[in-house]
Amino acid sequence: MLSSSADFGYISQYEKDINKATERVQNEFGTGASDCVSLDLLIKKLSDKIVSERLKSNPDTYYLKALEERKNAMESGFTRNSCSQKIEKSRQIESSLLLTKGAIESEESVLTKNNVEQKIYIGVGALVLLVGLYIIVKK
Repeated sequence: MLSSSADFGYISQYEKDINKATERVQNEFGTGASDCVSLDLLIKKLSDKIVSERLKSNPDTYYLKALEERKNAMESGFTRNSCSQKIEKSRQIESSLLLTKGAIESEESVLTKNNVEQKIYIGVGALVLLVGLYIIVKK
């Protein structure tokens, strides 16, 4: 139980410190992300900042708590929006496009070689035919 007016001053100071830390986090990291990829990057930045803050010799506990709350909120949004599935689907589409492009380039390089070889064989065949025809006409 609270016993004196000094306790109310302490609670008020606590709320001020929490609000100040929350405002600092909001200024540093913004209000949120609009898509899954930027949300994922924001969560990573928050995680990195939490780790670096914890490694300090005298960490700001209010700031650390505000960072963790923001990270938890972002992770909740990430899960709620099924972002991991959306990101995975995007990566699969990108991979399939790259594989298809590579396959097309490989096929074109093989076809070009085959066309050149085919023309050489046709030319050699025509030359053999002409030589054979010349020999038959000469006799």
